[in-house]
Amino acid sequence: MTISSDSKRSIAIMLPALDSIRNVVYSGLLERLNRSGVDVHLLIYDYNPSVPDAKNGQGFSLAKSCQPLIAPTVKHIVRGLAMLKSVLASAYGRRYGIGSYAIYRRWHDRDLSKWERLRRRGIEILGTLAQPHLIYTGLVRLFDRLYRRQNDLSSIRQQLQEVNPDLLCSTYYVMEPYERGYIDCAKDLGIPVINEIMSFDNLTSKTNHMVYDYYLVWNQGMQDQLLRFYPQVKPNQISITGTPQFDFHLRQDCNWKRDETLERLGLPPGAKYFLYAAGSASLTPAEPALVTRLAERMQANDLLHGYWLVVRLHPRDDWSRWEPVRSVSNRLVLSKPWGAESGVVYPAMADQARLTSSLAHAKACINIASTVSLDAAILDRPVIGIRFDQEPDAPREILYEEFDTDHYRPLVESGGLRLAYTWEDLFILMIEAIKNPERDKEERLHMVSKECGMVDGKAAERVACALLGYLEKVHL
Repeated sequence: MTISSDSKRSIAIMLPALDSIRNVVYSGLLERLNRSGVDVHLLIYDYNPSVPDAKNGQGFSLAKSCQPLIAPTVKHIVRGLAMLKSVLASAYGRRYGIGSYAIYRRWHDRDLSKWERLRRRGIEILGTLAQPHLIYTGLVRLFDRLYRRQNDLSSIRQQLQEVNPDLLCSTYYVMEPYERGYIDCAKDLGIPVINEIMSFDNLTSKTNHMVYDYYLVWNQGMQDQLLRFYPQVKPNQISITGTPQFDFHLRQDCNWKRDETLERLGLPPGAKYFLYAAGSASLTPAEPALVTRLAERMQANDLLHGYWLVVRLHPRDDWSRWEPVRSVSNRLVLSKPWGAESGVVYPAMADQARLTSSLAHAKACINIASTVSLDAAILDRPVIGIRFDQEPDAPREILYEEFDTDHYRPLVESGGLRLAYTWEDLFILMIEAIKNPERDKEERLHMVSKECGMVDGKAAERVACALLGYLEKVHL
């Protein structure tokens, strides 16, 4: 679909995180919209106009404009707003029987004081009472009013008025403080908003409360969840597109040869390695200690001591916490998700190729309930999950229970990944991955098909077509 020159359309796309830049700029989505005659305005978190486009990564120059994503100014703190948000989160989880809510709540509440626990108990009681539809929707409206009372959105409103887009696109499932203010202002200005749901856990692990005009989802299951959690939404407001983040795995420019991959990872020629996909400090504070023990035990194992361990750090983690791990083993390397190639604010295409290639040439992907399990399965690599709840020689400050969450449990049940409950289990699975990498191949294919939607390298094209279709619809 192409927009004719006499009916020029424009769209503003919010990029509140580096994941968003990947999915919009590097995936080819921006280029496709540009070729179709659409003016695209990028609203970018931490935008630095002084950094040359070539260093930012290819593609930014195709935008009609690049502007900073503005955080709202707090006029004054509205008492009770934070508590209301917590009550709504509790009510949301209870209304729809979302098990993830209780799992994450127990984890984040584990160090509360006696007074804080009493307050939390009160929130859960209020959350139970707030489940009925009329009460719940009334509290959602109250939250929006209080949010607007607390925050000055005038700068955001002025920016949107100047850009004057036909459509505003949210590329996250509302990342506060950034996207919410824009969505509120867009509603005030009569600008339709489309939400591209970023990840397979968003609908069950995050509470949004905002209803959009249109949605882009990965698969049918995500659409079914969306319709159940937000009964105001109708099927004709949703497009199933897959997600551009998996397009890269099928692109030749994102798949380095083995020798090049080893060189870029800092490994010697011919090295064989396992890729460990690390989590973030908020859910796995003791993970560096776990990886330290893994590296030490690998060195002491007759069948594994010759293998390297590549630890891919989480994009939103504090990377400094991993520095002590470097000295644990001479066969362990840390791999940063970006910056290693570009050294600038935004990731480069080489950083995406680093992920794809690191997985493609690994003996297996080891992790604790990471989304990277899906990336590995797409590339047909064995996936091993560490669940050491009962392993005595393992750190406790890790949310192993995340394997039971609503979004991750189907992956475990699919058989597309294997769980290790002890060190012995883990090494058996690692050795099996070396000897028989084809085991669970069909299960991995099924897991990818069910959870990732269409993985054919054309998700960015489908997203572009959906956006063009919605642009046409808003002008009918």
